[in-house]
Amino acid sequence: MTQLKNLIPAAAKALLLAVLISTTSSSVTWAEEETGPAFAPPVTKSITPEIGPGMRGSSNFIVVLDPGHGKTGGHYSGCHFDYNGITYYEDEITMKIATYTKQYLEQFSNYTVYLTKDSAEITVPLDQRAAFAASVHADLFVSQHVDSALGNGTVKNAYGASSMAPRTGRYNNDIAIQSQEAANTILKQLNSLGLNNRGLILRDSENGTLFPDGSQADYYAIPRYSQMYGIRGFIIEHGFLNHTSDLTLFLSTEEQYKALGEADAKGIMEYLQKAGKSAFVQTAQTTQTAQNTNNQNEGTVAPPSVSESKGPGMS
Repeated sequence: MTQLKNLIPAAAKALLLAVLISTTSSSVTWAEEETGPAFAPPVTKSITPEIGPGMRGSSNFIVVLDPGHGKTGGHYSGCHFDYNGITYYEDEITMKIATYTKQYLEQFSNYTVYLTKDSAEITVPLDQRAAFAASVHADLFVSQHVDSALGNGTVKNAYGASSMAPRTGRYNNDIAIQSQEAANTILKQLNSLGLNNRGLILRDSENGTLFPDGSQADYYAIPRYSQMYGIRGFIIEHGFLNHTSDLTLFLSTEEQYKALGEADAKGIMEYLQKAGKSAFVQTAQTTQTAQNTNNQNEGTVAPPSVSESKGPGMS
C-alpha cells in the first residue's frame, strides 16, 4: 500500500484507504452485474450515492483507472483461461494494463492519475470504485476489463474490444453522451492495434432499478453509478481471453499489455484534449451529504461488495 499512499493527496486519502481495506465474500466470477446489496430492490428509485471530499479547483485532467476484478475468498474473481500450459487471469492482466495506462499519462504534467487499487490481490466494491472517482472529481473514469464467452472462441462475434457505456436519452443525458464519445475514442485506438471494434454495449436494468428521476437505470454498475454521480464513466473490454486469436495477439505478453495500456491512454488524451474538463457540479443535497460523510469517515466500515457479472461465460 505504501506506493499507492504516496500517490494520493491528503484530501482523498481517507476515502481511498476505506476502499482498499474492503473485501468481499462473493465468489461470483464475472463483473458489473446489477444484483447485490448495493442496489435498489425492484421497482424502486436508487438513492444518489454520496460524494467524497474531492479535488476542487485542479487545472489538471483527473483520470481514475479501475483495474477490473481481484481476489475474493482467496480466488481471482475475473475470468481465466488455460492455454498451452499457462493460466491467464483477467485480474492480473487488467492490473498490468491499468499500470501501463497510468505510466503513459503521467509522462504529461497536466494529467493526475489514480488507480482504484494497486494490486490484483484486492477486490474493491463496485459502488466504492465510482465513489472514489467522484471524490476526486474525475474528468474520466475508465474501468478496464478483459472479456470471455462460452464456447472458447466458437461463439459468433465473440472477439475484439467493446465498451459497456451508459444509455443516452434519460438521467444525466449530457454525461451519457460524453461517456459514449470517450469510450468510442478509446475503442478506435484499440482498433488501430488490430483488435476488432465491437462497439458500445448498452443494456438496461432487468430488475426494475430506476435512476433518481424515475427513468430506467443502466444494467452495468460502473456506467450506472457514474451517471448517478454525474461523472463520465464506462467499461472497456480489451478482447476475449478465451478466443485464441485475441489471447495470442493481444493478451498473452507484457509487450501486448503495454500496447493495450498505451492505446487506452492515447484514447483518453485524445478525448480530454477535445472535450476538456468535466463540468462536475454538486447539488446542495450531495454537498451536504459529502460533508456529513467526511465528518463520519473515521472508523467507518465500507459496505459489502456487490456481485460482479458481465453475463454468461466461463469460470
